[in-house]
Amino acid sequence: MKYISHLIFCCFLFSTQVYAQFEFKGKINSNFQGTKVYLLNVEDYSKSDLVLASNIIQEIKVDSIGEFNFSGNFLSEKNKFYKIHLDQCNNDITDYKHLLNECSTSQSVVFIANNKDSIYFPLNSLGQMFCSITHVKEHTAAVQKIDSIQDYLLMDLHDTKSDTQRNIIFENYLVNIQNFSKSLNEPLAELYAYKLYASRNSFGRDYYLKNIKKSDYYNSLLSRLEEKYPNSDYLKQYKSDLKNDLPLKKSVNYTLVLLCLLLASIGLNVFLFRKNKKKKSKLNYKKVLSTQEQKVFELMQKGLQNKNIASELFISISTVKTHINNIYSKLNINSRKEVDQFF
Repeated sequence: MKYISHLIFCCFLFSTQVYAQFEFKGKINSNFQGTKVYLLNVEDYSKSDLVLASNIIQEIKVDSIGEFNFSGNFLSEKNKFYKIHLDQCNNDITDYKHLLNECSTSQSVVFIANNKDSIYFPLNSLGQMFCSITHVKEHTAAVQKIDSIQDYLLMDLHDTKSDTQRNIIFENYLVNIQNFSKSLNEPLAELYAYKLYASRNSFGRDYYLKNIKKSDYYNSLLSRLEEKYPNSDYLKQYKSDLKNDLPLKKSVNYTLVLLCLLLASIGLNVFLFRKNKKKKSKLNYKKVLSTQEQKVFELMQKGLQNKNIASELFISISTVKTHINNIYSKLNINSRKEVDQFF
């Protein structure tokens, strides 16, 4: 009996794991009655505003009571960005209006979820869609919380009367939204906030570009993404964005370093050569060499060979060679090419 109880319990656990699935449902208002609703996989966080046919993973029609329900067992086990979208353009999501994001009457919501999450989007008290979210885990409500805190941080903007006031609001906004998104303990939530203030068409981009030069927040976010989502496309995109805005690290260009060292070495050698040459040129050979060595040296300067020098001075060639060796040693030179500098 005890064995059977254990077996039933194990089967129950196995069945809950096998059949664990996502469920995203919600209520729509009468303006969208009978339309299609699309669930999209957001592969690129910077393009979450777009509706691309290639990103659709499920589509359904609003039912008779004005609700939609996405469910299944095919999403990622790790958190990702998803988007629910519906509009009144027409029921063909591949037409140019959707591709160009020109639908004037549309509603959508971006959220973070995985294959085991259940989310419900009810209408709020004003009949508005996607403004409320229930039955959620912390990460699934993160995007909505960030949107709300952004509205709160910028609510005084319309009352400002000077650029100084606006700058203060924007600078405080940047720091506070970073701190708030970090407090949610979900790097993707921070990435969503990053998209709000860092994207090229964002009102906060200029402040972000100044902040990234002095703040270590961006590299710390990179570390959190690497730890939790090491092989994700989001991580690759974030690295690329940071690289475009400011290199992560000032990497050493070893080729340039070697070239600089080579040039420095050449410069030093030239300097030492000239210095040595200058020293040699200042040396008065007449004070260093004997009378006979001076005669040999002067004939060397005229270009005479050993046998001609020997004939000119009435000495043997071996004696000439001995004098030349002494001259080289006393004047610290190595060849006839260095003779001219003493004249």
